[in-house]
Amino acid sequence: MASSTSTLIVLGLTAALLVAAAAYDAGGQTGRTPPAPAAPQTPIDPRQRELERAAAVNLSVARKSIQDDAFYNARVTLNVWKISALEAGTFDPKIYDELRKQLYEKSIRDNLRCIDTSIARRDAVNANQCLRIYQLHAQEIGALDPRKYDELKQRVGDIRKKERQR
Repeated sequence: MASSTSTLIVLGLTAALLVAAAAYDAGGQTGRTPPAPAAPQTPIDPRQRELERAAAVNLSVARKSIQDDAFYNARVTLNVWKISALEAGTFDPKIYDELRKQLYEKSIRDNLRCIDTSIARRDAVNANQCLRIYQLHAQEIGALDPRKYDELKQRVGDIRKKERQR
């Protein structure tokens, strides 16, 4: 019995020493740095998370639309992204300006191609419409070259002159 009592005493002292050693380590007295306190966790609002997700999806859709779709479809998707990003609080005006510029540059390229094709087909109405859109979109982003515009206007005008001469 004495042996079981002494065993219990030894185990009790060992446990006390382990607890004391753990308390000593936890106090940072051993030279080790204590773990950093956990950052206060703010609950993530599911509505906010959904708004951010929708804004990210809409940004992806806008980028794809600018590459693949016609001007007005792409313009709508860009505006949808803008609205959803504003709601989510993630709107970046730099991204918006860059995508808007890409959209208008693509429209300018498309309309220059339209002008050339219409002139080749001697379609003055379509060529003139494409010329007007080219002018508006180039002015919108400050990319209008007056000499190029005047040259294109002259070429479109030549179609009409030749039509009258017939």
